[in-house]
Amino acid sequence: MPHPVYSHIFGTLALIAMMISVSLFAEGILYISYLQTQKARLSEVAESVARELVEIVSVHTLGEGGFTYMQLKIPQTIGGSAYIIKLEELDENRLLVKVCLQHNEIVKVVAVPNFGTGTIHVVNITVIDTSRQIEYGPELYVPCKKPIVFVLRKDNKYYIALGKSISGG
Repeated sequence: MPHPVYSHIFGTLALIAMMISVSLFAEGILYISYLQTQKARLSEVAESVARELVEIVSVHTLGEGGFTYMQLKIPQTIGGSAYIIKLEELDENRLLVKVCLQHNEIVKVVAVPNFGTGTIHVVNITVIDTSRQIEYGPELYVPCKKPIVFVLRKDNKYYIALGKSISGG
């Protein structure tokens, strides 16, 4: 017959092990739920950016100017986390809008806006335009000051990019 002290120690260790395993299981479920919530929030941002891309291209093609921009109406954080918006060219008139968390590449959402006619390209380098006090390129790290999307016409081609204000005020 085992000594009562050993039975008590083994029972206590078994209860602690069960509590730890239940806590880890609950933590895993909560993390999966968090990722699903973040993915839903990111998809809303991706769809919103895609709609605004289509809107600014249609406004720009109606006008005669060489440069049109519009402020993006996006949240500064997604559930308290910073995120990245990326634009990529798929083929003619098809762009890929990727939105992912900056610290977690697991969550990634893609939206493909449809532009109809015209040749749309993504600006593939980061440019600092001191005359307009903006920085623009194919990626936008959020949170940032005054996020924008703009279209630039050059040589009968349209170039689209994401940007932010670099002004001090």
